[in-house]
Amino acid sequence: MTQDYPYNGRLSRWEEVAPGLAIVGVEALESPFPFEPGQYATLGLMGPAGKLVQRPMSISSSADDLGEYEFFIRLVEGGALTPLLWERSVGDPINIKGPKGKFLLQDDGRRSLFVASGTGLAPFMSMIETLRSRDQTRDIVLLHGVSYDSDLAWRETLTELQDGDGFPLRYVGTVSRPQHCPEWTGCTGRVEAIVTDQLSEHALTPADTTIYLCGNPDMITAVDEVATERGFPAEQVRKELYWPKGRSH
Repeated sequence: MTQDYPYNGRLSRWEEVAPGLAIVGVEALESPFPFEPGQYATLGLMGPAGKLVQRPMSISSSADDLGEYEFFIRLVEGGALTPLLWERSVGDPINIKGPKGKFLLQDDGRRSLFVASGTGLAPFMSMIETLRSRDQTRDIVLLHGVSYDSDLAWRETLTELQDGDGFPLRYVGTVSRPQHCPEWTGCTGRVEAIVTDQLSEHALTPADTTIYLCGNPDMITAVDEVATERGFPAEQVRKELYWPKGRSH
């Protein structure tokens, strides 16, 4: 594909999780940038108006592997960047710059409750993979809410990690449209609706837990209210809002 823009990266991997949902790898062709797990990069493609269209995307890969930056991306119909991205193929050029963001795993000695909706799972995967690559552990309860069970990316990886004995992870997926998922037998409902029960089931309290929220703003607002009711101070509720200004991707 001929491009006029001096792109600095290339699409190196494309794994379709479900229609309109993909795990995407990007290789930096110039000097790779280091990042902290939980941060995001900015991806860019030249749009039809001849201007570079850029959007922030959380990195899902380990911070110790800069050979490829991995992202978990949903196609947004009518969006600015993602329809352009879905027209590309592995090997095509793309722009990447970074990192930015302060959604970082706190070295506070506390247990961690990760709550993700949709592609908000990405930074949590980076945190988990980075801990594993450094032979470190953290007591983590991970809740991932999606519409359909087919959207539960990394489900097999996370289930295997939970069932092993080397990393203290409890993984709970929840599906909000179970009527369309006849084989699904797990939790149902939006992820914010199961938080109260999960806090009680795993005995997660303000005394020993930090809550991390990533995904759509409505979910974050709802869980933040639950956390406040449970007595969690603001500094123990870390937030990464996707589309905080209603900006389409």
